[in-house]
Amino acid sequence: MAAGPTAPRSWFAYSLDLAPVIARERLPGLPPIPDVLEGELAEALDVDVVYDVASAAWGGKVARLVDAPGHKLPGMLRRVPADAWDALVRLESAMAGATEVRQVKVRTFTGAVLSAHVFTPTAPATPAQGLVSEAFLVTLALSAEEAGLSPDHVERLQAEARIVQALQKAGPEALSLSKAPGKKG
Repeated sequence: MAAGPTAPRSWFAYSLDLAPVIARERLPGLPPIPDVLEGELAEALDVDVVYDVASAAWGGKVARLVDAPGHKLPGMLRRVPADAWDALVRLESAMAGATEVRQVKVRTFTGAVLSAHVFTPTAPATPAQGLVSEAFLVTLALSAEEAGLSPDHVERLQAEARIVQALQKAGPEALSLSKAPGKKG
């Protein structure tokens, strides 16, 4: 008996995968983008992001998904046909080193709660040194805006990008607590 088609997978996008066409502008060598960008606004439950994974492609640290009870992370829930999954795996890996796939609980805009796959970089053995990638943050904010995430979330991402940009312009001395006014050292 021949096996029937495999059911589509639920995929939660929260990072550059919100609008990979925008990421392609910064990383032109990305693999083909599967035709799976339609979806619905949703939020992953009990997770958040940290910026502790070094990325040579982005010139700094990029986002990784972590457990965070009580937190909600806005994004997009998409249904991915089985025949597009491998292309999606290649794209996620190339965009920001998101090679680990895990399950998250997602609440849709209609209030339904379901399980979805999400891609994230693997936790580093030791957190990366240096600044978060400004280019990554700018691209993430543009991707979130393009996907239609809430203006508050987009503004927060834009503010994070501006903060990182200001720190980079100020140079390493701005990060040194020993040189802060009023500090002995």
